[in-house]
Amino acid sequence: MLQYIMKTQKSDHLVPDAEFQKESEEQIEFDLTTIQKLYTRNLDHSIEKPHKIGFNAIMIITKGKGIHTIDFVPYSYVQGTVFFIAKDQIHNFTINPDSDGYLLPFTDNFLNRLIMSEDLNILYEMFDYIYYPAKMQLCDSSYDDIVRLLQVIEKEFTIKIDEFKELILRPLLQATILKLSRERLSQKLPLKHKDKALYLKFKQLSIKHNYTVHVNDYAKMLDISSKTLTNMLNKYIGKSTKKYLDEHLILQIKRLLLDENLTIENISDQLCFDEPTNMVKFFKRYENITPSKFKQIHNF
Repeated sequence: MLQYIMKTQKSDHLVPDAEFQKESEEQIEFDLTTIQKLYTRNLDHSIEKPHKIGFNAIMIITKGKGIHTIDFVPYSYVQGTVFFIAKDQIHNFTINPDSDGYLLPFTDNFLNRLIMSEDLNILYEMFDYIYYPAKMQLCDSSYDDIVRLLQVIEKEFTIKIDEFKELILRPLLQATILKLSRERLSQKLPLKHKDKALYLKFKQLSIKHNYTVHVNDYAKMLDISSKTLTNMLNKYIGKSTKKYLDEHLILQIKRLLLDENLTIENISDQLCFDEPTNMVKFFKRYENITPSKFKQIHNF
């Protein structure tokens, strides 16, 4: 079962962590529930406040209109909207009693078991929140196909766990995600083989980007010119390397600001700013508010 757990130990982060907690060793590390059922669960903190998830999740809206926020960006939704939320992203619900949809959380372990051949490696791309937008809108026919698959998965979930259950659920989830992948890829310029290898290397290097690492540093590590790197990112993402790195750094700051145990000075040191005032100026230049003000707005 998907459970949202607030870590309240004094040494822990105070931003709530939603974790996938198995009820037994036999439980499959994949679940299917509905948004309305999630609303009624007795949770230990409000899902309307920002919280980090420790698993991957796909949310398909089946009813109503509303807003869902992922990494501090509010997205509107209607029937047929799909959200992809990657492990360690921060999101929050805006509760609407007239809306509903399916929520499919699953762990990295379960995703790894889904990908049994190189042909299915594309499934890893589904949660690349830098390359793909968090939100996708399905056409009517694709939406109908996805809902039919989800209804079969939902029915299988009512059956007691046995040696067949995961074997049946795995291809059903594969088919669901592959159909979503088809839709997603059709809405984005596909990465060519050589460019894809370069992009994945750059993405891996930039995961822990800090203020001291610049465009030329990444180009040297990748053994290419900074112009080649920027041309590649502009072609596929529509951003220069500097813009990509600045936006990624801003997101890191935002996530760390939700940790009430960290001061502005702590975050500045962690991200290698020369001094806290430089981080404040950098953040304010992009967000038009100070980090302290951001903390106040998102304080839970």
